[in-house]
Amino acid sequence: MTDRELVRQAVEIISQKKGEEIVIVDLADVSMPASYFVIAEADNPVHAKALVTALREQLPENPLHSEGLTERKWVVLDYGDVVVHIFDREARAFYDLASLWADHIVGLGALGA
Repeated sequence: MTDRELVRQAVEIISQKKGEEIVIVDLADVSMPASYFVIAEADNPVHAKALVTALREQLPENPLHSEGLTERKWVVLDYGDVVVHIFDREARAFYDLASLWADHIVGLGALGA
C-alpha cells in the first residue's frame, strides 16, 4: 500500500467514525522522517478510543509505534511515512499543529486517484 493510499483510508475511517476537522499535511518536501500527517479531532476520550480502534482494525498495516493511548488527549499512530494524530479539542488548540504546517496542508484531491 502506498503512503497516499494509507492517508486516504485513514481519512475515510476517521470520517466514518465522525472524527472532525480532518487535515492532511504533505511533508514530502520537508526534512522530516514522515511524508504525511493526518490530524483529526475527537469529541472526548471515548470518541478518541473509537477512532483509534477503527484505524487499528481497518487499516491494512499496524502502527510501528503509538503514544497517548492511555490519556487519549493526543494519540499518535506512527505508520512510518504516515503519522496520524488524534486530538481532543483542548490539546489540538494548544499544540495547533495545523497552523504550524499551514503552508503544507492539502486536500484529498492532491493525493491523486
